[in-house]
Amino acid sequence: MYGPNLRETIKNRLMEVMENTCSERYRFILKVFNVDTERLEGRIESTGMQSGRGGTATFTVKYEAIVFKPFKGEVLMGQVKNVAQQGVFCQCGPMQVFIARANLADDSNGLKWHGDRTPACWMSEGEKMKIEEKTMLRLRLMGVRLSNDVSKSSAVGLITDDYLGPIDVQ
Repeated sequence: MYGPNLRETIKNRLMEVMENTCSERYRFILKVFNVDTERLEGRIESTGMQSGRGGTATFTVKYEAIVFKPFKGEVLMGQVKNVAQQGVFCQCGPMQVFIARANLADDSNGLKWHGDRTPACWMSEGEKMKIEEKTMLRLRLMGVRLSNDVSKSSAVGLITDDYLGPIDVQ
């Protein structure tokens, strides 16, 4: 492991460990790049006097990353993944956003639940506005809950403000 390919091994291991993770400090780390393996700083830790067992090494590596840091009030685009009478679930990058029916339908957009249709959807009179699976929505985040486990990170949103709702992406 600690041989002529040390720099490449460190770079690959860093990308494997850090990409597609979530932390409360950095939020979603999507992609690692510009890994500086030329100026490695490290220390070797001994495992004692046991023969046949090597030590471990710890390195400090500087790198840049593309991160996704959602915050309350931010406007995002997301794709509807699941439609239900209680609301809709949208995927906004790595984060799932739930829009409850109270934040989905109001007097201004006239959306009503149509569970008897195939597929089930939220729709206004005259089908002027329709929300079903794979619909793209512009939404505003009302709250964000992040966890170190990406699958446990989520948010709640709304589409009842001006300029929010279904959008045509072509």
